[in-house]
Amino acid sequence: MGSTAEPELPKQYKACVYDQPGKVSTKVDLLDMPEPGPGEVLINLYVTPIPDALSSADAAPMLCAGVTTYAALRKSGAKSGQWVVISGAGGGLGHIAIQLAVRGMGFRVIGIDAGPKEKIVLESGAEHFVDVLAHDDESIEAEVKKLTSDGLGAHAVIVCTASNKAYAQALGFLRFGGTLVCVGMPEGTQVGIQTAYPATLVGKGWNITAVAVGNRKDATDTLDFAARGLVKTHFRLEKMDHLAEVFQEMSEGKLMGRVVLDLQ
Repeated sequence: MGSTAEPELPKQYKACVYDQPGKVSTKVDLLDMPEPGPGEVLINLYVTPIPDALSSADAAPMLCAGVTTYAALRKSGAKSGQWVVISGAGGGLGHIAIQLAVRGMGFRVIGIDAGPKEKIVLESGAEHFVDVLAHDDESIEAEVKKLTSDGLGAHAVIVCTASNKAYAQALGFLRFGGTLVCVGMPEGTQVGIQTAYPATLVGKGWNITAVAVGNRKDATDTLDFAARGLVKTHFRLEKMDHLAEVFQEMSEGKLMGRVVLDLQ
């Protein structure tokens, strides 16, 4: 038997680092690639094949936001024809989640986000858009339930935004037996979901679950949806040198869709 050639590692690699801790500021450094030491080995990890029909830039969001939201939609337990609310619907995860839900899984979607993101939400396939800035907690719950066919609420809610308020509102969108899927992770001091009262959860049969990322099958399924043209990421390419500006857009809630970093 012939020996297997050892993989060749590049001598250096690019890294994007915080150059001013505590501020939205980054720079690109060229670092030396560490070499395995005594007793250390390189692990041959599983990689997901990218279909020929997809460019690297098109595939990248699918292997992050796509896989995660697809896993969340599957874990919601919703069935074709049922109502799913996506909170943070105009963001990098949300607009992909809408397309997967509508075009890949046959769900009916209500998208929630700030007013300027209405266009991307509806173009992604949502039947209805709700402007979170135009409502208080009571009126937004009433609006969402009114938009469902029978007025009883959604079968599932996927929270893609990192907002404690979005989580507090989400349970009120559910019908009896509905499921809230947590995806977005709020920063800062951790607090519980303010409306998740045990007596209410028991009385209304609500379920709360969470997803960090999908599995291998989720990855191949998501790429297949994209290769068939069912899902198209709204993204722009940026060099790593511009990462600080991208973070600033994100913090101000102005970022539409997704940003793909060009590592060349």
